[in-house]
Amino acid sequence: MTDPGRTVTLSFPKEPDRYRTAEQPVIEQLRTGRLSDTGRGPAVTELEDAFAALAGTRYALSFNSGTAALHAALHATGASPAAGIATTPMTWISAITATFHAGSFPVFCDTEPDTPNLAPHALAAAAPACSAALVTHAFGIPARMDALTTAAPLPLVEDCSHAHGALYRHRPVGSWGAAGCFSLQDSKTVSGGEGGILTTSDRAVYEHALVLGHHPHRLQAELTLDHLRPLAGTGGAYKFRMPPLSAVIAREQLRTLAARSQAAEDNLTALRETLHELQAPVTWPTLADGSRRGWYGTPVTIAHRVRDPQALARAATTAGIPLRPLYEDWLRSPLLQDRQHLERLWPHIAATDYRPPDAEAFPHYTAARRQMLVIKIPTCRAADYMHQVATVLSDLLAHHTR
Repeated sequence: MTDPGRTVTLSFPKEPDRYRTAEQPVIEQLRTGRLSDTGRGPAVTELEDAFAALAGTRYALSFNSGTAALHAALHATGASPAAGIATTPMTWISAITATFHAGSFPVFCDTEPDTPNLAPHALAAAAPACSAALVTHAFGIPARMDALTTAAPLPLVEDCSHAHGALYRHRPVGSWGAAGCFSLQDSKTVSGGEGGILTTSDRAVYEHALVLGHHPHRLQAELTLDHLRPLAGTGGAYKFRMPPLSAVIAREQLRTLAARSQAAEDNLTALRETLHELQAPVTWPTLADGSRRGWYGTPVTIAHRVRDPQALARAATTAGIPLRPLYEDWLRSPLLQDRQHLERLWPHIAATDYRPPDAEAFPHYTAARRQMLVIKIPTCRAADYMHQVATVLSDLLAHHTR
């Protein structure tokens, strides 16, 4: 059956001034002559304090990427070659490789059938072989943190890279686990161009994460734990600190986060209402009471069987529907299937119990890869655009499902 000819004719709405408010603060930072910060200077302090307030935690610690924040969080919560890190394949590859960076390895768990997030029962089953869990709030949908925190006696690290400002049952993401990690890469709702933030209320986690990659100037000023003080002159020297310019830009992005998130929520409502009126065969993740999503696209599940997921994605893109590509199937990647690749990059793998994953062993994840699309949602109000996207998508689904 051929595809219908209808396409989205309106352009994807973009904020014309997303970074404009940062122009003057950036100029002021340039005029200070301080483009590298070995301590906790004003720009970094302001950003870290703002993120601690956003996440409702005692501490926030800046990094030069979200991946570095994940590495530091797993290191700080006790990752080792002796046990793995429970996680799911429904995430970006750096959330998987961070387990290797931290001296451990991933133990994959299935997702829940109605969300793209880690299933609590799967975490409980994997726990005996693990020292920690890495829980991604995939595509901004808050994971069921109440169930996950009680599913196994493991420290949980939250990957909040898609979930800036999200809540689960009235509590901010990034505050449920031992640590939360946020990416500030350019495609994220809050961006510094590049960067990352770790949030925690545990002083020991904060200081262990600090030691891994921050400068001795900061370590000497902040370390209080007796067993870490001998490292104040060196630290781990990974050089993970954030440049002040990134901190200034991200701080300005935080100031408009609430308004941009509300605009995205209104756009999603318009999309959902039109798809409902057209009786399109789609379902949406259910958010628990008192919860609020973050924004990095939104997942939609096709209720009828998709005959060819790749053909549907291609047709949708051709028709102008704004999709984020679903993650590649990392379970089948040469990196995770061939220990020689892993051991060349991370020699400690030779001494671990890591086994290449069985790509067929995760039925809910496999079903999501077949039935899920991730639609980009503008963060400025665009009801007409969302209505048009919904109409074109409804037509496409009629031709690609049975």
